[in-house]
Amino acid sequence: MRELIARVEVVDDDTASALRVIAHFDHLVDGGVSKAATVRAAAALAGCPAGLLDVKTGKVCRYSADGRALDEDSHHEWPRTPLAGGHSGSGVWLERPGAARPLDSLILERWALSLAALSGHDRLGSTAEQVLLACGPDASEADRRDATRRLGLTGTVTVIAGPSHALATPWRTRLREHHIALVPGADVRLEGLRAGTSSTKDPMSLPLAAEQAIVALRTTDRLNGPGPSVVSYQDLGAAAAIAERFTAADAASVADVVRLEELRSTHDWAVDTLQAVLDQPSLRQAATTLHVHHSTLRERMVWLTHHLGYGPTHPGGRQRAAVTVLLWRLAGHTASGDS
Repeated sequence: MRELIARVEVVDDDTASALRVIAHFDHLVDGGVSKAATVRAAAALAGCPAGLLDVKTGKVCRYSADGRALDEDSHHEWPRTPLAGGHSGSGVWLERPGAARPLDSLILERWALSLAALSGHDRLGSTAEQVLLACGPDASEADRRDATRRLGLTGTVTVIAGPSHALATPWRTRLREHHIALVPGADVRLEGLRAGTSSTKDPMSLPLAAEQAIVALRTTDRLNGPGPSVVSYQDLGAAAAIAERFTAADAASVADVVRLEELRSTHDWAVDTLQAVLDQPSLRQAATTLHVHHSTLRERMVWLTHHLGYGPTHPGGRQRAAVTVLLWRLAGHTASGDS
């Protein structure tokens, strides 16, 4: 579909725009998103508020074009497009003053079809959908409470976020580009994967815990690297505040991070060496972690000190190196063999 859009754009921008609308809603269906997510998508595509009325539940869901949730007022005056196979009175609409734009009818048509397809998949009864309702930010409090009840989650729950769904639990789903899994309890031991975790004593706080687990995932090292490949948000402490405030682009633009990536591009041991030295109590133990002779590590540290412009093991330099490595990971850079 993307290749077709690219070809059509050369001769017909209107047709390409229509194909983009179709491709976008098809992507939402493939991802099994929530109803609220389709409302947000429709509003963004149309550039005006959009709404959904489900008469079965009596709920109205409205979003602005910039993704803000709106209250339920002022929705009766807008003409509704009925949902295929839905209850009489259910429908979707665009809140556009004045004349409709060329793509409005297509957006409404594809939106309604997407909702029908999502319902047709019977996703509301699937475990993955229940996990998405429990952890996703779009679900209502009532839907989230019902989902946690259906899943049988009471007491402490640990959320696991990772790039792979290879987790030994049936409670898994996809949240944006991440795989999310739930495990009852707080004492969760994970081996053989790279993941971030966060625990909550209140299942109704799972959306926050899911976001925290994703934050923790951004700070992990690769499998079999010198740093931890599994990180708990609760163990990050003050580092969590840095991870939550720095986007990948923000972190990548920091001068120390730029310099470290330049050094790593020509000497692939640079980040691993700093990580090991920061984590281990002595250079000899760091050398053991890296599987190199301690004299080799000393030579590396002399080289790094010269090219970084500060000593990573010196007072002040250690903190600077630790923040730099953290930001390097938040920037999304990868070391050799990262996964």
